Amino acid sequence: MYVLLFKFKKKPLMAFLFSLIIGSTLELAIGWLLDNLWELRYWDYSDSLLNFRGYVCLASALGFGVAGVLWICLLSGLLEKLWFKIPIKIRRAVNTITVLLFVLDCAAALIFPNTGRGITFP
Repeated sequence: MYVLLFKFKKKPLMAFLFSLIIGSTLELAIGWLLDNLWELRYWDYSDSLLNFRGYVCLASALGFGVAGVLWICLLSGLLEKLWFKIPIKIRRAVNTITVLLFVLDCAAALIFPNTGRGITFP
């Protein structure tokens, strides 16, 4: 994945398309799995333009594309330089804290799921 980042760094259109396709594919797969394996629906794009069964829509796909261009073409080089200026012990601590926050977020999503019209939990 890291090698692909360098391939698209100077090709914003390719970064856009790659991000759009990967992001939308993941969103579709995760939405479908949640719905079909556990009968959960954490988001629903049914009322959005060009949606596919409410799992993905044009706006979210474009959002993935734009975010990918911003990240790959504009921010990654700067952030990488800044990151490697930080001492290794601090980087490890930041990584550990980030992983713990991610696990807590996953737990919170299961304990306090999203609510609203078209979502699993009323």
